[in-house]
Amino acid sequence: MNFRKSFILVAFLSLFALQISAQEEPHFKIVLGLNAIDNSNSTSQAPWGIDDVAFNTPLYVGADYQINSSWSFGANASFNKLKELGVESNFFGVNADVNYYIVSNTARSFIDFYGIVGGGAYKAFGGTGITVNPGLGFNYWFADNFGVNLTAKANFDLTSNVSEVGNFYKYSLGLIWRPTQRF
Repeated sequence: MNFRKSFILVAFLSLFALQISAQEEPHFKIVLGLNAIDNSNSTSQAPWGIDDVAFNTPLYVGADYQINSSWSFGANASFNKLKELGVESNFFGVNADVNYYIVSNTARSFIDFYGIVGGGAYKAFGGTGITVNPGLGFNYWFADNFGVNLTAKANFDLTSNVSEVGNFYKYSLGLIWRPTQRF
């Protein structure tokens, strides 16, 4: 699946999810932003190799459904381009997450701080991989319906089918929108 088809698929699924959420009492959030992938585990001597961070075509899109003030479920997709040992490849990843709000916007009206546990799949360098993804997320609400979202996830590869990727870190920064007031 090339980048254009992947992008169209994610856009279609996002519009479909918006249509469904418009018919319910919404506690729905959408984020659109940028991502960076740190794939330095195999090539860098340092724990975080800045030279190995991928930031080409760094699109990130996600949706989150909050069921109460402590828990939410989310899905997201990211596109990027990785370069390993002089070989460049498109990267497409999808994740499903469960989020626990450590500090929710019911305690502080302008921030959410949450832990993330999830799983996902990615395609790069002609192969696919399955990952387990723990992480942290933060929302800063500068208006009732708009904010800034920041997430950091470790992606532990369970399949090791793509030797160029292995375990990696994914960081995202985006604008977040919720159609109604906070939960």
